[in-house]
Amino acid sequence: MGELLRAFGVMIPLTITAVPYALLGWPLLAAHRRRRRQADLFSASATAAVDMTLVLAGFLVLCLVTMPVTGAQASRLNLEPGTDLRLALNDSANLWQALGNVLMLSPLGALLPMRFPRLRSLGRIALGALAVSVLVEGTQYLIQAGRVTSADDILLNTLGAVAGAAVSKRLWHRLDVRPPVAIPAQVRRVCEAPVRHRASAAAVNRLTVVRK
Repeated sequence: MGELLRAFGVMIPLTITAVPYALLGWPLLAAHRRRRRQADLFSASATAAVDMTLVLAGFLVLCLVTMPVTGAQASRLNLEPGTDLRLALNDSANLWQALGNVLMLSPLGALLPMRFPRLRSLGRIALGALAVSVLVEGTQYLIQAGRVTSADDILLNTLGAVAGAAVSKRLWHRLDVRPPVAIPAQVRRVCEAPVRHRASAAAVNRLTVVRK
């Protein structure tokens, strides 16, 4: 547990500080979308909640990547697959770190397809999470944050994002804005048949007299 707190303990007060801002931004963003008449009350509130959660998760991941570990000297590089997983099975601290790597990108994998239709595929989520994880691990090593850059971390991040996407798959289309129902144009029909006027007998007699 001490190793876990040393690596991730700083995220606890940071999360407690950031969550109220996200909760405050949620109704403000929903009200803004309502004023612009972009969506009804449910859609505005739901999309605002998803967007604020994405911003919060991205912010926390960025802080986790860039914030140095207390007491660590330099970053370490471990590109041999399976090393960290074997350690996780034998040590509770490494197990918690492995679970943290699984959960790190799972919110993004679960929520991004709800807002971006092009990502509505487990394969695309896996490729995107793989690219993001490689960028995260590479950044950690370049800035010497005192963390371990591991191939297993990339694998666990990707699996976590795919798992999050699989859990939320049934909700991907719930926030789609439905197009307005098209009302067919009314076509005026013109009667092509000749109109026959009936004249009275007196009028016919007058017309006959005039012709004579």
